[in-house]
Amino acid sequence: MKHPCILFLTILLWASLSCNKTSTIVKGKVINAQTGNPVEGATIEFYNYVPSLNGTYNESIPEYAISDGQGVFQYTVRSDAKYASIYSAFSNNHIRKRLDFEDFNIIMETTNEFTIPLIRYNTYLHLHIKNESGHNGSVHIAVNNPTLISEARTSWGRIFITQYPLELGEEKSYILPLVANEYTKIYWGD
Repeated sequence: MKHPCILFLTILLWASLSCNKTSTIVKGKVINAQTGNPVEGATIEFYNYVPSLNGTYNESIPEYAISDGQGVFQYTVRSDAKYASIYSAFSNNHIRKRLDFEDFNIIMETTNEFTIPLIRYNTYLHLHIKNESGHNGSVHIAVNNPTLISEARTSWGRIFITQYPLELGEEKSYILPLVANEYTKIYWGD
């Protein structure tokens, strides 16, 4: 009779120890890079990498946190995540910042603290596109801006507005927020 009780207690102890996984918490503050003031309402985008149903790869699941009036945010990583990353932070009137690189690595089963500086944009680029080429097709546009390159870390250092099908004579307009007093290049083609 003693052996089944010992076995039961051993299983119960093992189960309680395996369930005590420490939470992974990410907290911090979003600030204006120029002034250091808090940025309220910033969205911080996280990716949780959890095993797929068949276990052959990790599936990425996005989740979000929002900064409060003091720029403070807190997020708890999913308990089933093998690892997680902060992908980006963005807010009205601020350039989107990509964060999925070394300075913002999340260490699992501990509390991580980050300060995320966002650069406020202060001008707009108004693009007006009209297909006067004489043939139907797509117009490709790339905007190359130093701040967008450093913050957004986009492919080849450009923000792409790409593959807009424009019929002959068709027009479209786009407004891009930028930082003034920077040399911005625009490329286009069909």
